[in-house]
Amino acid sequence: MEEAIVGRDILPELAGALARHGIDGRLFVIADERVVARTQNKLSETLAASGYTVATYPVAAGEASKNLRQAERIYHWLAEQRAERKEAVLAFGGGVIGDLAGFVAATYLRGMPLVQIPTTLVAQIDSSIGGKVAVDLPEGKNLVGAFYPSLVTCIDISFLETLSQRDLLAGWAEVIKTALLFDAPLFNEIAARGPADLTPEFLLEVVPRCVRWKQKVVAEDPKEQGIRALLNYGHTIGHALEAATGYQTYLHGEAVAIGMHGAARIAKHLGLLGQEAFEKQQAVIAQYNLPLQYAAVDPAAIHDAIALDKKNRQGKVRWILLDDIGKPRIESGVPQTLVRQVLQELRQH
Repeated sequence: MEEAIVGRDILPELAGALARHGIDGRLFVIADERVVARTQNKLSETLAASGYTVATYPVAAGEASKNLRQAERIYHWLAEQRAERKEAVLAFGGGVIGDLAGFVAATYLRGMPLVQIPTTLVAQIDSSIGGKVAVDLPEGKNLVGAFYPSLVTCIDISFLETLSQRDLLAGWAEVIKTALLFDAPLFNEIAARGPADLTPEFLLEVVPRCVRWKQKVVAEDPKEQGIRALLNYGHTIGHALEAATGYQTYLHGEAVAIGMHGAARIAKHLGLLGQEAFEKQQAVIAQYNLPLQYAAVDPAAIHDAIALDKKNRQGKVRWILLDDIGKPRIESGVPQTLVRQVLQELRQH
């Protein structure tokens, strides 16, 4: 399993982790340009102080950068740098950068070592763990990709202190998702708190807890043939909503929050999820200022995008639903009429 080091102000430990894995050549950092500006190149300085030679390729922020055209530009840069197969690619940023840099590392020279340094909450507890890397197509999110685990994932929660409140709360949607799926006690703790309680101390408790859940699921199902699909709770509608809005309107976590509310509505209509649990989930999503409904997009466009979901089997959508908090299931028998009805219910009028 990939090594994950988690803590606060732990960036100086990264050089030792790289050495343990035999990485001693040049390091090619693919970075969110905003993160580089916010951190004043702290990563490069830290690694240079340990004797590494670092080259950085800044990438514009946002999902619009996660495509084959951007990957090709990075391929050309690596070729110009004469990058070698034993040298490492470092992903420094949020989930977009992790996916993009990971896809490049998986495919350039038929594979270069990958190191993840996630700087957003979504990336730290979810997308940087487990080796799923990809780029988007206009038709849908993450349709071109690979399973390519990093050698090391360095999760330094001090980076979270540089995020806007909107970005932090969008990431919190993935914490809520993890709790809803696997950890009812964590859900109850989240429900007893609010946005003002997302202190570094609380995050230092929650982030490692979520990382352990993700690692456990990935270890059981590394290539998403079974239980790992559960981690996509809220993502069937969420990914489709992102695609239908051109990846411009909602942050990933915001789309997932809407998607979780939609999945809960489906489960309630099917008689799987009780009213009390439904209301608890709804209340917690709203409590953390996350959206429950979408606007300015045709529900039919979302429905069409759902048809391209990667979890689909033989043309059937595999929905991740809840029987209760902490009790998820995979359900393939959701009627299309119900899906259309729920998409209408999620639409803000």
